Amino acid sequence: MISGWRRATPSLDQLHQAVFHLMAAHPEVRIAVVADPALKHQLPTSEQPLLDGDIEIGAIVMAPAGTIGGFHGFLGKIVSHATDAGLSPVVITDRAVPDASLGKVRLDGGRWLFELDETTTTTRSAPPPRRRRRSGRSS
Repeated sequence: MISGWRRATPSLDQLHQAVFHLMAAHPEVRIAVVADPALKHQLPTSEQPLLDGDIEIGAIVMAPAGTIGGFHGFLGKIVSHATDAGLSPVVITDRAVPDASLGKVRLDGGRWLFELDETTTTTRSAPPPRRRRRSGRSS
């Protein structure tokens, strides 16, 4: 979400800047950057090697394409595993993730600000995955 914040096309530089600001403001927080697989195809060609490098070193975890429940289902599983491990994950995203504490982010004068303490939690279940219908004629 942050890589595409108020942009026509996503920017890995913007994502890196936001993560840097998050680390500087909250040095005690463990950060995991999870990306939708569509990001790989939406980034400019010039940023593809940077994304590959981030994935290779584990700075970004890419949700597997075709995951049940899509990207947000994958994110929900991560939240569930983190909670089971005794952690208190806060998710920054533009869509609800069931049973996740959702933090807020804003850009103020070139500075990314993250609200991690006052979160909202949604308990509604994730929508069922969409299934494509075959089009064709019956004989």
